[in-house]
Amino acid sequence: MRKSVFRTLVMTGGLAASLAIGGHTSLAAGNDSLLNSNDGLLENVNILDSEDGLLDGLNIGGSDAESNTDASADADANVVNETVVDEENDSVTTNNGAEATSDVNAAVEGEDGSAEVNADTDSAVMNETTVKEDSAASKTEAGASQDVNAAVEGEDETAKVNADTDAAVMNETSVEEDSATSKTEAGASQDVDAAVEGEDGSAEVNADTDSAVMNETTVKEDSAASKTEAGASQDVNAAVEGEDGSAEVNADTDAAVMNETTIEEDSATSKTEAGASQDVNAAVEGEDGSAEVDAMSDAGIMNETMYNEEDDSYASTTSGNLTSGLNASASDEENEVMADAMTDSDVWVMTEGSEENDSSKTSIGTESANGLVLGTMDKEDGDSSKVEAMNNTSVMTTVENSDDYSKFEANAANNLMLGAMTNDEDNESAATVMNAVNAGLWAESMDSEDEEYTSAGLNAGTDTALGFLVSDEDNESSLLSSLGVNADASYSQWENEESSDSEFNLGLSTELGLNTMLQSDDEGFDLGL
Repeated sequence: MRKSVFRTLVMTGGLAASLAIGGHTSLAAGNDSLLNSNDGLLENVNILDSEDGLLDGLNIGGSDAESNTDASADADANVVNETVVDEENDSVTTNNGAEATSDVNAAVEGEDGSAEVNADTDSAVMNETTVKEDSAASKTEAGASQDVNAAVEGEDETAKVNADTDAAVMNETSVEEDSATSKTEAGASQDVDAAVEGEDGSAEVNADTDSAVMNETTVKEDSAASKTEAGASQDVNAAVEGEDGSAEVNADTDAAVMNETTIEEDSATSKTEAGASQDVNAAVEGEDGSAEVDAMSDAGIMNETMYNEEDDSYASTTSGNLTSGLNASASDEENEVMADAMTDSDVWVMTEGSEENDSSKTSIGTESANGLVLGTMDKEDGDSSKVEAMNNTSVMTTVENSDDYSKFEANAANNLMLGAMTNDEDNESAATVMNAVNAGLWAESMDSEDEEYTSAGLNAGTDTALGFLVSDEDNESSLLSSLGVNADASYSQWENEESSDSEFNLGLSTELGLNTMLQSDDEGFDLGL
């Protein structure tokens, strides 16, 4: 076996590369908004002001014996190439690589304070390619990272900023005689932390961001498949603490999308999903009181579609969801109040059909839930009150058709609940109201060679319930009542070669309930109907 190997190695270093890469790092740090003295987070921390900033007293570059300055820069770069030729196996393999690093450190120390900056940058790229008689494969990777740290310390206050950034990308491709596969991935992340501490207070901000994307595609002689995913997230946290109070805010955001598609000789399938969520929390605490707010929201959508050429059929489902919630509370030395609200909504559409069977079906529906709670409490004597409301609604419609059959159906429902409660040292009272309403209608028909059939109907109903409760140390009384009314009607008709007939039905029902209870230490009374 005969192989030919060619290698190339290039290395560079020294002061020129150090200054070039170090200067680039300094420029990037200067453009970072967190280090921008005009409108960044350190706007009130004038690090570079020699009159009243944190560096007051630092004789940078001067001859003052009380100050010390130290700076260093280091840079390295490597490039590697390797090629292997295998004549016996009729193949060629090539490896290429390159990397570069840069470190910059600066420190200043004076009589009343000090400052330090560290910057570290890394980058690399790699490619590996193999070519054979009837196939080829290639893989490429690249990445970069940068860390920047800055710290300033004075006689009465300190400031610190840390920034970390990473990015990477990868592609892998394979080609054979009758197929090809490609996979690509990319991602990036960034973390930024800033903190300022003074004699009477402190502040801190943390930000974390991540994003990624991936695609994988496979192509064969009579089929293809592709999958793509992407996502992003961000977390931001901020806190401020002073002599008499503190405040904190947290925000979390996520988003993602995914698509998966498959195509074969006589069929195709596609699925797509997307979603997003956000959480925000805020809290403030003072010398005499505090307040807190939590907010949450989620949203998502999904579609799945399938097609089959063999029987000329299809099916598709699309659904969406939206959820949100809000919680708030506040308190002082004497009282506390709270409020909770939520909503949850869903909607969907489903359809399917077949040309071969001459049939189709479609369903559309929605559901929603909403709630609200309000409450207050007296911390001194424990008195409290609360009001609550909840409502649920749903609607659904279905249509179905075929060569000899058809049907339509619709349903709707609503449930409502209201409640109130008070509680003090000696007495407790509560009241609730519940109401449920539902309605529906339908119609269907069938027409075959031997028989014809038609039917239709509707129904409706309502239920209402009331409840009351009053109690103290010696007595307790309650009243519960309910009333329900339901009605339905239907009509049917059928006919065949021998006979025909029809039918009509009507129904009505009511339900009444009552329960009363009185109880004391000496006697009791209970009446139920």
